[in-house]
Amino acid sequence: MNFIQQLRKNKQGFLLVDAIIGVLVVAIGLAALAALYTYGIGVMVSADRQEKAVQIAAEKIELLKAADGHSSSDIKEIVEYINKNENNKLFQDGIEYQINAQGGAASLGNSYPGEDDLYLVRVEVKWTDPQQQALDLQTYIRTKD
Repeated sequence: MNFIQQLRKNKQGFLLVDAIIGVLVVAIGLAALAALYTYGIGVMVSADRQEKAVQIAAEKIELLKAADGHSSSDIKEIVEYINKNENNKLFQDGIEYQINAQGGAASLGNSYPGEDDLYLVRVEVKWTDPQQQALDLQTYIRTKD
């Protein structure tokens, strides 16, 4: 009888140990979910910043495409306009986007092989998120010279 009473006393402590282990497992699971959620937010913010960089570069490419059918000197004027200090930086949501454009025969060398009137134009956008990021869009523009 003494032995059975001793087993009953010892079993009363198992419920407390089970509860502590259960709370510990749930806490570890919640900590893992919180870390995953934080990582997901960071990826989403980074993708949003990259999307803004694509929009900026596409806007500048469209500005350069407006010179389609004009002379390469017109392309150079637009490139110079984009690269001016007041036009080559854009601040959005606390991030600085640095814009650099190149275009026309003099800035990129030769025209498209086999075509004397196609010139490469390129727009590069750089930003820090928290590491240096860069995006480069390029296209060819037909000129009359």
